[in-house]
Amino acid sequence: MVDDEPAIHQVTRLALRNLSVLGRPSQLINALSAKDAREQLEKHPDIAVILLDVVMETEVAGLEFIQHVRERANNPLVRIILRTGQPGQAPERQVMVDYDINDYKEKTELTAAKLFTTVMASIRTFSHLQSMESSRRALEVLGRLNAAVFAARDRSALAQALVAQLGDLQLFSDIHCSTDGGVVASTAPGSAQAWHSMLLKALEKPGTLMTEDALVAVSLTLAKGQALTLCMSASQALAGPELHVLKLWLGSAGAALAHWAPAH
Repeated sequence: MVDDEPAIHQVTRLALRNLSVLGRPSQLINALSAKDAREQLEKHPDIAVILLDVVMETEVAGLEFIQHVRERANNPLVRIILRTGQPGQAPERQVMVDYDINDYKEKTELTAAKLFTTVMASIRTFSHLQSMESSRRALEVLGRLNAAVFAARDRSALAQALVAQLGDLQLFSDIHCSTDGGVVASTAPGSAQAWHSMLLKALEKPGTLMTEDALVAVSLTLAKGQALTLCMSASQALAGPELHVLKLWLGSAGAALAHWAPAH
């Protein structure tokens, strides 16, 4: 929420209390100026909805922030709801044509119920767009999977290639890959000990995706029956669309690994 009036922040927080979407609680991030908003967007690039005032440190600070979001931050997914107390300063028709926003509301028309409904609908739209973007990204990664696997000449290179592939899916903060021979590739050195129980569970049931809160682990089989285990940590438990993308990748990776052999 971006507004230079503290009272508006208080009212908004009250209206959106207990808001949860798709089984996840919401978090309201406050910014009192466009400058603050730019900093918050950099800290939280996965923000779903921006409630944006127009007149703040300057008469067009909000409009300039829209350009920053769409052009400089290159963020086409976040839903921007322009909420103004001075509609004459930014006429609705002109703003909708000239700026990439998703809704325009006058503060006087937004009751608590209407604000709740507007934000709820916007978050759901963001979620759908995010799923579509994840699927598009997954298709690109899958298109490179076989080449990455069969270019690996030994198990060390293979582990590194798989960690890089999973990183490209942008689902996880930390990724760990190990093989029977002790070959390890990891974005978080030392993580194997912390994830030891998950790795053991994965080894007990090869090919089965094991999940525990935000941890995910799976054991895949190489051509000669050797095991390769992957353990990943996300910022929160994966939702349905994210799990679907991961399972698509794992299915393709399992098929490729079953035919991979180190170069002689």
